[in-house]
Amino acid sequence: MDSLKEKLIATIKVPKISPQDWLKNRRSWPLLDVRSEGEFLEGHLPDSITAPILNNEERHQVGLTYKQKGQEAAIALGLALVAPHKQKRIEHWLKHLESSVAVTCWRGGLRSRFASGWLEETVGNKLNIVQIAGGYKAIRRQLLIEIAAQRPMLILGGMTGSGKTRLLQELSVDKDFPGRQIIDLESMAKHRGSSFGGLLADLGKVVEQPRQQTFENSLGLGLFDAKGPVVLENESSLIGRVFIPQNFRVQMKQAPLIILEAPMHERISFIFKEYIEEPIKAQCPIPRLWEILGQNLKALEKRLGGKETARALKLLEEGGTSPLDLERQSPWIELLLVQYYDKAYSYALTRSQQKVTFKGNALEMKEWLNKTLVERKNHV
Repeated sequence: MDSLKEKLIATIKVPKISPQDWLKNRRSWPLLDVRSEGEFLEGHLPDSITAPILNNEERHQVGLTYKQKGQEAAIALGLALVAPHKQKRIEHWLKHLESSVAVTCWRGGLRSRFASGWLEETVGNKLNIVQIAGGYKAIRRQLLIEIAAQRPMLILGGMTGSGKTRLLQELSVDKDFPGRQIIDLESMAKHRGSSFGGLLADLGKVVEQPRQQTFENSLGLGLFDAKGPVVLENESSLIGRVFIPQNFRVQMKQAPLIILEAPMHERISFIFKEYIEEPIKAQCPIPRLWEILGQNLKALEKRLGGKETARALKLLEEGGTSPLDLERQSPWIELLLVQYYDKAYSYALTRSQQKVTFKGNALEMKEWLNKTLVERKNHV
C-alpha cells in the first residue's frame, strides 16, 4: 500500500536539476526558497526569494509531531496547517516570478516538492518550474567545495584610504576588464573591515551584516563564476562579525601581494568622502554621524593611546561645526591614519611573508592587473 507521502507526490511531474546545473544557469532560474523564516535568516543564497511553505511556528509543530508520531502524522498536520493559507502563499510567490523558477528547501524533499507541485497545478506550462535536487544543503556543499579549492590569487594591499575597495569595484564593472575575477569580500560582508567599518544606510541606520553562512555562500558564488585567477583585498580573519573561512584565508596569506599607493591628501579625501560625505548625502543626521564617529574613535583608545584619542576627539568635535568642509575634517582624519592605521599596516607588512609583486597608483594598478589577469587566465 502506498504511503501518504507517495500518494501526494505521485502526480507531481516537475523535473529536478542538480545544484551544479542550477549554479551554471542561475541567472535564468530565480531561486524560490520555501524554508521557514528562521532557516532563511541563518543562511541563504544571494538574491533568492524567501517564500516559506511552513512558517517558523508551523514548522516547529510539524517537527514535534514527526518526533512523537512519525512521518505520516507530520505530513497530515503540515497540510492541515497550511491549507487556510495555501492560495495566499502561492499568490505571494507568483508576484516574484516571471517565466521560470527553481524551487528549493533544506534537502530538496517534501517542502520543495509540494511547493513546485502547487505552482505546477496553479500556472501549468506558463512557468518553467524545476526543483533543486538535494536542496539548499546540496548547493551550499558545492559552494564550500569552491571555497576550499586551490586557485591562483592576487592580494591587493595598501594603506587605509588608498582606495582598494573602490578600485576593485570599478574594475568589476569595467567592460574592458575580466570583472568576474574580482572578489569583493567587504561588499559580501557589508562591512569595511575596520573599526570604522560599519556601513550606514539611509537616515543613519546601521546596515546589518549577513550571517556567516550567507557570507560564505556569496564568496562561493563569486569563486564559482571566476573560473580562473582572482583578485581580493587584503583582509584580517574577521570582517566585522563574519570571518573568512580558514582554508581560504590560508590561501590568501600565501598568495602574492600587490600594493596600491596613494599620497596622504588623496587618502584623507577618500576617507572624508566615504565616512562623512556619503552618509550625509544619504540623510544621516549629523549629530548621529558624529556620535558614531566618536564611538569608533573611543574604541581605538587602547591602541591609539589616551592622549592621541583625546586629541582626535577634540579635533572631531571642532570639525562638527562644518561637517562637509574637508579642511575642517582633515586634522583628525590624518591623525587617525598616521598614529593608528599606518602603524598597524607597517607592522603587519613587516611580519608578512608574502612576496610583493607590484606597487603602483590606481591607474598603474589597473593597467598591470588587466594585463596580468588576462595572461594568467590564458594559462589556467
